[in-house]
Amino acid sequence: MFFTRAGRVVAWLAIIFGVLRIALALFVVQSGDPSLVPRYLGSGTTGQAIDQGLYVLIFGIVVGVLTDISRSVANTTGTQS
Repeated sequence: MFFTRAGRVVAWLAIIFGVLRIALALFVVQSGDPSLVPRYLGSGTTGQAIDQGLYVLIFGIVVGVLTDISRSVANTTGTQS
């Protein structure tokens, strides 16, 4: 169960950081100042930052689904500790 709990923490952190990266990229796009891109996003363009945020978000969702599967298997087999 340690890895399931650790996976849930990783999944939540990935989802939070992915959403924050996308939100920050959209904020920079709305500001209209292209000099903010390297300062706040650390990437070449806002499109790259949004892509990276989506990748992290999808990773978090996948890890979350896998940990839910692990929890349900542990509950049905009775190996939950």
